[in-house]
Amino acid sequence: MPIFESQITRAARTQSGIPAHLREDNFSRWWDDRLAGYRGTIEDLSVEIADPLKLSANERHALAVRVRDTNMAVYRCRQPENVDRAAMQALTSQLGLGKPDSNLCAADDGLSELEVNHSSTHQRYIPYSNRPMGWHTDGYYHTPERTIRAMALHCVRPAMSDGTLQVIDHEIVFGLLHRCDSRYTAALSQSDTMTIPENEAAGPSVRASVSGPVFSYDGDVLQMRYSARKRNIIWKSDPVVGEAIAALQEILNSCADLAVFRRLLPGEGLVCNNVLHRRDGFTDSSQSGCARLIY
Repeated sequence: MPIFESQITRAARTQSGIPAHLREDNFSRWWDDRLAGYRGTIEDLSVEIADPLKLSANERHALAVRVRDTNMAVYRCRQPENVDRAAMQALTSQLGLGKPDSNLCAADDGLSELEVNHSSTHQRYIPYSNRPMGWHTDGYYHTPERTIRAMALHCVRPAMSDGTLQVIDHEIVFGLLHRCDSRYTAALSQSDTMTIPENEAAGPSVRASVSGPVFSYDGDVLQMRYSARKRNIIWKSDPVVGEAIAALQEILNSCADLAVFRRLLPGEGLVCNNVLHRRDGFTDSSQSGCARLIY
């Protein structure tokens, strides 16, 4: 389930299924308010946490306000050396993230250790390398029944250099695209817009071909599934879809003033409603036990 509530969850739907804020008479007002609140909040996303095992009411409220306005928040633990896997599980449980996604590279407790890993399974996937990662939402290759609605990234150890995280609220991206041309958001909301082929390396029993929209609603909650990858993405053969993807890519390439840049330090983390994010490449330390590790 999404963390707390986003503004869009409170948008009433019309009988046609179109959220009220997308009606022509409401969109400009919704967009102006949403953008102003977002700009003001991303300047102060950080919340200090004394004990991730037991959030205080003030800490939880501070996180909730930021997630409400931006679909994300950054936390900073006062004692990073004491934040172990159990503390991470306790923190995410208190934020309502629910059952963790059991992906191929996750541990038994549901946590994925994002680090350079040369095993035969891990080396197929960019998160387990030091290469840059393009814009994406987590689980874009999943079926609708397995949608990733919220996630957390926690820094145990940063890279020796680089590895900066860049994030932007998918509601903001949706609004920018809709303002550009409402046909684009409609085209990317079709049920067969984006297809991910079968995971041939892992076998069809792991993941068959999956088709779905880029933008969709779970009740009144806007969700986005997207990857900027050029390979293993099949877009619907439709002129408007092609235009929409080009416009979306241009927005993401030129949205630096609306994105959050963060090189997470030990004990810091991001909690979010699966917003769009990317990562710069990085250089690891050669010293044992000093390489970059993100839960």
